[in-house]
Amino acid sequence: MKREMSDIQTRILDFIEEYTRREGRPPTNREIGKRVDIHSTGHVDYHLTVLERKGYILRERKMSRGIRLANQEPGGLQMYGAIAAGQPIDIYADQQEPPLDLSRHRREYVLKVKGNSMIDDYINDGDCVLVLPDVAVNDGDIIVATHLTEGANGAATLKRIYRERDRVRLQPANSEMDPIYISKHEWDDEWKVQGKVTAVYREFK
Repeated sequence: MKREMSDIQTRILDFIEEYTRREGRPPTNREIGKRVDIHSTGHVDYHLTVLERKGYILRERKMSRGIRLANQEPGGLQMYGAIAAGQPIDIYADQQEPPLDLSRHRREYVLKVKGNSMIDDYINDGDCVLVLPDVAVNDGDIIVATHLTEGANGAATLKRIYRERDRVRLQPANSEMDPIYISKHEWDDEWKVQGKVTAVYREFK
């Protein structure tokens, strides 16, 4: 099947497979470009679009490590990194988490929780949350909210969302912590809801 691709697309796909197997997470466009000697991330994105169109990969838009191998999708969920249950932390600050095998899921991905701001919702430090992207979000849902201007890839936090008259409230589930208030203008310009939490998983040592 790889004969349908150009040489550069074959090299890109091989690198994605190798990197994902070795690191337990997909590479960024910049890492792909460095490996195959393409200096423009836009050029890398073009080849990824071709690979996606041909069915070799799947992508979550606007995510730095949003590439998934199509032939690995039935095998389990990708651990994308860490999510702050507290103040937002840089996305993918913790890069060493292995894949979590939950084979019935298709679109969802997993984030490991850092912090204790959601403990009253039984989400503890070290738990894994299952995130469903690109779905409607209602007031009171637990969401992954990303502040797009923070950090290299943005900064994400795990909270319940409430849309108030002229602001958005990101509410922790911890009586000792204060909510994060964001003006409607700032929310529209600088924040993005990456997905809704649909399950929590805890490993007992």
